[in-house]
Amino acid sequence: MSIPKVSNKYFLIDKVVIIKNSVLMYDLYKKNSDKKAELVLHKHVPIVDDMYNILKNEHCFLFVHEEEKANYEEHLTLIAGKNIVPQQMIALYTNFSENMNQFFKNPESMTNYKIAKQNVQSLVSTVLNTQYSASSFLSMLVYEYYTHTHSLNVCVYAISLGKHLGMGKEALDELGTAAMLHDIGKSKIDENILNRNGKLSEDEFKEIQKHPVHSWNILKQLGIKNKNILAGVRSHHEKLDGTGYPDNLSSKEIHIYAKIIAICDVFDAITTKRTYKDSKSTFETLILMKKEMRHHLDSILINHFILMLKEQNKA
Repeated sequence: MSIPKVSNKYFLIDKVVIIKNSVLMYDLYKKNSDKKAELVLHKHVPIVDDMYNILKNEHCFLFVHEEEKANYEEHLTLIAGKNIVPQQMIALYTNFSENMNQFFKNPESMTNYKIAKQNVQSLVSTVLNTQYSASSFLSMLVYEYYTHTHSLNVCVYAISLGKHLGMGKEALDELGTAAMLHDIGKSKIDENILNRNGKLSEDEFKEIQKHPVHSWNILKQLGIKNKNILAGVRSHHEKLDGTGYPDNLSSKEIHIYAKIIAICDVFDAITTKRTYKDSKSTFETLILMKKEMRHHLDSILINHFILMLKEQNKA
């Protein structure tokens, strides 16, 4: 009688399935120093506090055996249907946020720029991945306003809208880079002005208005020559009626990346909480953008933005 072979194939799992006090229908393994699989949790055993902490440890990589992979995948699909964000996407967002914070502290650093560009490319690849919808990122955006998180939020919104519009990876990389770096010039503005709770004086507002040109200059100093990225950064405060800044461009003169970033910039600024104002709801913000900003923002792109949000909410 022949002895059946047992497969030695193990597959890395997404820790989103690790939920406190839940029970799994498959065994979990980790690998020892010899790269051999060791059982760490039996199926049907509740994941209590101590075990939960062990499994959630960032240095603990977990695997499922090939024979139970189908059970794991079914479980993962069920959880994804409940809009629980995959663990690696949370780590990705947190990492991007910290990198942007460092970039704002040292905007002349080519290393920081390269990291930001790589982050955008990773973000685009993840959003384009059919396994994860953009809603996974949209659901975990930080709604306390900080300049670096605002830039990341605008990037996520812009890439999501660009994907909705049918843009390819190259265009999304450009758009995402412009969106991520659109406010980098604020690093040149006095923090006392940026963090002012009350109304700005006329001179202070003029200083704030310089930030798109500061951003544009920083990118040029870093050797960025891509005209689409530079236009998206420089023109994100231009308005359709020509009353924007810094170049008083009108509708047809404004690059589409700048129009997209403008919408995402306004939406995130209004829906995030600041020390001196409460946030508005998505509905209130969209009504405000549609009615009171119709001469400033591209109404067709706003409609697409609304459709994009609806699609992601259904995802």
